[in-house]
Amino acid sequence: ISVYGHPRTTVDAFELENGNVLTAGSYEICKRTSAGLNARLEVKVGGSCEGVLGGNPPVYFPSGEEISTVLEVPTSENFLPLDAIIGEPRDYVQNGVELTDPSCEAISEADFTPVFVKFDNGEWLIHDNRLAVQDNTVENPLSDGGGKDALTSGVMQCSNVPKTFLNSHSCKVSKELSACGTFQFQGSGSFSLDAVAIQDLFRLTKKYVYAIDGLRPDVSPCELGVTSRWELINDEACENDLDDSSNQRIKMRMERSSDRNTFLKDVYVKGGCDVASTTPNPEIMDDGVKIKLTNGECWQHVHKNHLDVFDMTYWTKRDTHPGNKVAADAGRPNPIKKFAQNGDAFLLYPDWHPMSRWDDHKELFQKIGRLGDEIAFQDLPNYMRIETVAENFGIVGTSPSGEGVLVCGSPNEVANDLTLNRELSFSLRKNHNDKETDQLQRQKKQVWATIVLSAKDQLRQKFTWALSQILALTPLQIDSVIETEPYLSYYDIFVRNAFGSYLDILREVSYSPMMSEMLTFLRSKSTAYVWETERTHVFADENFAREIMQLFSVGTTLLNMDGTPKLDATTNLPIETYSNDEIESLARAWTGFDRQRIRGNIEDYYEVNRVDPMKIIADWRDFFPKINMIGGYIGDGVKLCSDAQEQEFLKKGAKYRLLGSSTMPELHKEFDFDQIESPQRQLVLDVSSPLYSKLCSAADGECSFPAEVELSNNFDCTTVECAANSVRIVKVGEMFYEYMKEPCVEPLFYNNAKTIKSLNNLALCGNPTMTHASEACCEGDYGASRKCNYLGERLTYDGAIARCGEYNQDLCPSLVDGLDPVSCQDECCQDNQDYFWSNESCTLKVKIDSEGRVAVVHLPGDQYDVPSHVQQQDTMNFFRVNWPNGDSSYPSPSNNCGDGACELVDDQCVCGISVQEGKKFYKDRNVKRKSIEVLIRDHLYIGSHDPATFGPGVYATPLTLSNGVTVHHKNATTVGYTTDTIFELTYHGETRFYRNVESSVTILSASGGVTSWSFRNPPHFMSLSRPERLDAYYETEEVLKHYFHHPNTAPFLAVRLIQRFGISNPSPPYVEAVARAFVNGVYEWNDDETGEPITFGLSKYGDLAATSAAIILDSEARSPLLELDPSFGSLKEPVLKLIGFMRSMEYANDEGKEIVPLKGVNNKIGQMAHDIPSVFSFFLSEYSPSGPIKSSSLVSPEAMVYTAPNVIGLLNGMFSLIKWGLSDCEYGFGPDKDWTRGCHRYSEGNYIKSWGRPMFEPYSLTDANAAIDELATLLTGGRLSQERRDIIALAYASKTDASAALRLAQQLILASPEYHSTNLNNLNGEQRVFQEFTKPQRKAQEVQESTSYKTVIYLMLRGGCDSYSLLVPHSQCHGKEMYNEYKEIRGELALNKTDLLEIDDLSHSQICDKFGLHPKFTALRDIYEAGDAVLFANTGHTYEDFQDKNERPSRDPMHSFAHNLQQTRVQRVDPFEEVLGTGVLGRMADVVNMNGMLSNSFSIADSAVVLENTLGQSKKQVTVSSDGVMKPFNPRPSTPDMWNLIEELNGATDTTTSGVFGEEWSSTLLQSVKENEDLINALANAQTTVNFPATDIGDRLKVLSRVIKSHTDRGVERDVFSVSQGGYDTHSNNLASIEILFQELNEALLAFKDEMVEQNEWDNVVLVSASDFARTLTPNSKNGADHAWGGNYFAIGGALNGTRIFGEYPHDLTDDGPLVIGRGRTLPTLSWDSVWHGVAEWFGITAEDDLDTVIPNRQEFEHELLFRGDLFE
Repeated sequence: ISVYGHPRTTVDAFELENGNVLTAGSYEICKRTSAGLNARLEVKVGGSCEGVLGGNPPVYFPSGEEISTVLEVPTSENFLPLDAIIGEPRDYVQNGVELTDPSCEAISEADFTPVFVKFDNGEWLIHDNRLAVQDNTVENPLSDGGGKDALTSGVMQCSNVPKTFLNSHSCKVSKELSACGTFQFQGSGSFSLDAVAIQDLFRLTKKYVYAIDGLRPDVSPCELGVTSRWELINDEACENDLDDSSNQRIKMRMERSSDRNTFLKDVYVKGGCDVASTTPNPEIMDDGVKIKLTNGECWQHVHKNHLDVFDMTYWTKRDTHPGNKVAADAGRPNPIKKFAQNGDAFLLYPDWHPMSRWDDHKELFQKIGRLGDEIAFQDLPNYMRIETVAENFGIVGTSPSGEGVLVCGSPNEVANDLTLNRELSFSLRKNHNDKETDQLQRQKKQVWATIVLSAKDQLRQKFTWALSQILALTPLQIDSVIETEPYLSYYDIFVRNAFGSYLDILREVSYSPMMSEMLTFLRSKSTAYVWETERTHVFADENFAREIMQLFSVGTTLLNMDGTPKLDATTNLPIETYSNDEIESLARAWTGFDRQRIRGNIEDYYEVNRVDPMKIIADWRDFFPKINMIGGYIGDGVKLCSDAQEQEFLKKGAKYRLLGSSTMPELHKEFDFDQIESPQRQLVLDVSSPLYSKLCSAADGECSFPAEVELSNNFDCTTVECAANSVRIVKVGEMFYEYMKEPCVEPLFYNNAKTIKSLNNLALCGNPTMTHASEACCEGDYGASRKCNYLGERLTYDGAIARCGEYNQDLCPSLVDGLDPVSCQDECCQDNQDYFWSNESCTLKVKIDSEGRVAVVHLPGDQYDVPSHVQQQDTMNFFRVNWPNGDSSYPSPSNNCGDGACELVDDQCVCGISVQEGKKFYKDRNVKRKSIEVLIRDHLYIGSHDPATFGPGVYATPLTLSNGVTVHHKNATTVGYTTDTIFELTYHGETRFYRNVESSVTILSASGGVTSWSFRNPPHFMSLSRPERLDAYYETEEVLKHYFHHPNTAPFLAVRLIQRFGISNPSPPYVEAVARAFVNGVYEWNDDETGEPITFGLSKYGDLAATSAAIILDSEARSPLLELDPSFGSLKEPVLKLIGFMRSMEYANDEGKEIVPLKGVNNKIGQMAHDIPSVFSFFLSEYSPSGPIKSSSLVSPEAMVYTAPNVIGLLNGMFSLIKWGLSDCEYGFGPDKDWTRGCHRYSEGNYIKSWGRPMFEPYSLTDANAAIDELATLLTGGRLSQERRDIIALAYASKTDASAALRLAQQLILASPEYHSTNLNNLNGEQRVFQEFTKPQRKAQEVQESTSYKTVIYLMLRGGCDSYSLLVPHSQCHGKEMYNEYKEIRGELALNKTDLLEIDDLSHSQICDKFGLHPKFTALRDIYEAGDAVLFANTGHTYEDFQDKNERPSRDPMHSFAHNLQQTRVQRVDPFEEVLGTGVLGRMADVVNMNGMLSNSFSIADSAVVLENTLGQSKKQVTVSSDGVMKPFNPRPSTPDMWNLIEELNGATDTTTSGVFGEEWSSTLLQSVKENEDLINALANAQTTVNFPATDIGDRLKVLSRVIKSHTDRGVERDVFSVSQGGYDTHSNNLASIEILFQELNEALLAFKDEMVEQNEWDNVVLVSASDFARTLTPNSKNGADHAWGGNYFAIGGALNGTRIFGEYPHDLTDDGPLVIGRGRTLPTLSWDSVWHGVAEWFGITAEDDLDTVIPNRQEFEHELLFRGDLFE
């Protein structure tokens, strides 16, 4: 018998379960075999799997049998039986003595062929080849970093953990020769991407890398907004057919281009060519336009991806490229692989393929760069940044090894116990065991269940679960479905920090590679970097910046400390916490993040490191100022870098970080010279130095070299230290430390700027007070040389002059010829990669766009090249500033750039500036009148050093004012306040120092005079001339602290956490108590018994120990009296009900089973760990179901998942757990244990199919009342009412079998409302009655007129559909070529005009008469052209009618474009909540139902806001599962009258003494079961005749079609439906994602339309699409789009008056357009109120008062309302 061809055992004979006896031969084991002796065994017989009687036999081979390696050993010498440990017979463990059999030497560690052991008694064993992972914790890292034996991804990898904030304090110097370190490369290292390099990448990475040739130009180079590509060719004539103006415009841009590629140029022609040249003839398109430059070079226009280099590996797989399978089946070489395998670097695109094929698939390939580009090593994909690649290209770097290497660990990285049963898989890239993918996906959930069921720290587990739902991670947005460790590592963030600081949680979550992948800021790059490297204009990805504020920290509405909203004094409306300006700004702070390198000892199936905190790549980071949420900037309160004290590296607070034996800096910019040890490369400390002693930290005569050191006082300098003003790396003995300068910021604008220049002729403006550059000294105009103290040293301007002066030299006037090799013999001359000071002046200007955003411009002189991020022509790095006189008071094109004060350049104003500085405060009284919070927010912006660091006597004795501010005046003789005055403030427990200085930037007039326009001088962290990682980390920390210390964070989190602890509607005093515990970091509680106070927390702001104590111990959480309040408490979370039951009922696995094997829990109950559906978690905190909860103005988040399928699934699963144990029987929560034995064979109480079961027995099984009381205490906290106890006790007593009685009682309690809520709930003795809606008697004429069936379907495209990819302007436009404008604005997101599906607009009311649909919407195009579809242009939710951004509504509904709020609003269409808690379709159902037409509401898969109705006016919405399979409730009841008992337990309640949450459970349960039964019957014969696609949206529309088909059997005349398609939150890879989504939707719509035609219902159906909002017209750096507003949608149906576009497509898509509010966000001009007005009339709602009910705000849009006659025939 063999496994994968390897013999496992031999047997004399086999009898099969079917009675056959196998003949002699070799048989292969099937995958469905169970491990273990005598366990089920199947073998392949004739192509099928057959069961073997007797099961799995022992290992045995007769003598002479040829098998793989056999080790012969005595039984007693080397092995011990494991029976006593795990109870499995014949399992042994090696006892630690090495085996001596010579065969051991021949076994490879990576060889997975079987190894057998033969004992001398004839017994055989097979080696259980397990993966061993090692202890590598933060406190105890691997002593050699895993150098001896680390296996990951099937290859050896060093396990040394990258140094991060988690472990930097505990890293240790290894003393082992086998030690290994993480490979470090130079950030500046690069290589030329030529044909040889492409082949090298293939050879070294095994990735199929190609330069793409043969692509044909498919757009004109004159097309507006196109970044066109040009190739240098040999053509002396070089002629074209363009007019002179277009020739000159392109020529000018090409000659000004800073593109350094020698034979390819990407050129952006702003404004395009002349109109006459925008549509070149086919000959020009085919041949490519040619341009001749002044120097005679000829450049030809080519395809925008011509000679781009891609990793095409995806296209080599069998099922991706169509030709691969054909070639494989025919035995031919793979058509994509063969070129690289034959040594070719180019892949020729076939000339017979249409260009649309390339456009459809290019997003699937990882772009490397352009042929001929100089590629930065750091820009390679993560999987290519490996040591062998670096070595090949000569990238300077080190891979430290041996003694002296610094080794670091990772939290919870512990070894596995090899003696335990192997129940979990560790998935590796090249080898993992045969467990099903399904098992790999669910084992992380099983680990969670196992821990929470058995853990002793239940409060920590509960708090962790709560935190995991606030900082939610969804696997649906992560490209890792089978891995376990990355998910558990993320969850462990909350386990570790549950009672620590919330700042630590925010930090870990923000640096988590899992979070960055989910919220798409992984590898997000700055606008400047992408423009510099790719010549593409993009913005930072906004996804994470939005969600960390909305969901993880501050929320969308400003709150008082008690959680109530702060109201605007004028409008009396809630005030928003932030606007989209803050989101755009702070998104730039989340650029530069990348995963760490792959390493050993972690799970790594997908070739990436998803475990370790990310690193920041400085060059990718946005360098510019970022506004915060309180009207200031990130960096306010941080001291200025120019204020650095002399020899600050010796001052109190100076920090150092150990590098070990490596000389490579980790946080500073690396240079080529850093890899070599030298006194001029690193400062060598003398043993007499106090700094040496501090860093050495000697113990027993030897240096201990602590991982991190902070100086506690000022040190005096000694020897070489005295000559240095700043340092990077210092040497202490044989070890090296990196100096971490304190956080500091630079002002973006300054006076007296000097030109700093590099050897490659790049130049910038330098701030003379800052260390912006190095010295280059000359005697006259020649002999440029260096005079540094150490390499990498930078000086101020005065310092550079002084340094040259020491050698009787001056700063060099020119560096055209570089450093002089004759005069520059010093080692400093190797430092030639930096900027150098000059005496030349440099001009700083400000560039202002039409929205008042500014960018800095550097003008060092025409002879220099200026980096594009500060170049007047190219810079696009705009940011917000606060103009004191209002946002409209600034120079702009609309006011002629300040009446001529500034120059108009490319529709923007370029202005001269002057920086003004002065005192902020003059007197004590001006300071002490203000609170500390107000001082920080509105007055003090520039940080200061601690006065104590200036030394004794510099600052006088401080004065403390009445508001707690301490004032420090410089020396005792200073009178009054000066700019040297320092304010000391303590805020949230943190002491801060501020200078008494304010700095502003004033706009100068054309003559140089001062104007009235000014703004505060903004700070920034990142140097424009030498960006360093340390500054990026500091800036990130300031951003995190900004979120953390925001006054909203405490009350926002207080509400969210309280809700997760069982109180959905906490009172304001309760919220405030918890919020104050968070702020104060301490909570005091008096012990009930002793009266003694007990203190929780460390008295530090954000302490979660104090916060959790306040949540649990507050009187509102503990008072039994509050249970009498009907509004108190909550519904319970479904998964907590399951876990709570299993714990209280003493669930235990079967013997030998360690892991609790739950399966399919989320699909059955709507909730499970590691199955969170979105960043909003399982439910919204503000959700309120219609009925008593809504009418009481309460919320019930958990009710969102209390749908019929989930309610029935929960009870079915829990009933199954009670009756058959954890199994799959009758929809149980376990996997099938034995698929050959069906559950129907076994009655309840038979646990043969179970993996474990509840073991609880009451103290008295025979005393019914006592048993019920005990169960009530355990399962309901004693809340179970006496009436229900009596009912259950009676049922209990009716059973003669005590075990059966217990099972029945458990089930009945589980069905009672007290188990599902935290309310008291009392029966009133009456049966619960549901309102029945029956058809009234009407006149025959009325019946005939109104009883024709109609249905409205709401199609929600969840996530924010990029609907400017749905509807695109095409041609026949009025006054302009709209497609060209669209193309320019959309950039990389633009669809090719030739690919669009052209449609006409018969209304002729739009900017164009012809539009284009996305090329995948062929069915929608056909339906539209048939007259059965209409389109809605620029549509969205709004409160008021407006047609211009200057008329923007006073009540802006956007709340910064939040998903949850906008999804709710577009479904409610009731902005002022006039019909409380209802959706537009729910109101329509109500109205027609009250008017005598029976109606039903159905949501497919999820409950929907759009269907929420007014209780009692129509039927409540019914949720139908997306697969259409309706599970019967309790198919095998424990007693015949069980349903009657359940109905009685959930009867009508006494509303005065019963909670609304228990009431919600009872009504939901009974209604769900009834509706479920009705639907099972109704759908039994309602099958579709058309084949629907097997996609999620296809399945949902198929189910919907079946429900429509059943309308006659259901006896209804009107149906309303909600169906959704998810996945539209396309912050990255937008084009590829949209293409897939639209194709799936298109196929589903076609099938739906055909099915409706078959049912003869097409004319009775209208389907309307909608989404949260549209997405930005402009792209971000991840090829995605961010949240916007007005969008384009469609409706289909046979009755529509189709082939028309309603609304108004924007006629100007630029930022200057009247409807564009920045980043391509358009204000909607067609409201959803208008759309639904016409639909409601068609549905039969015509009376004015009824229309007012359905569309409450319709009067606001009376001039744009659509009527039935507009929309329908």
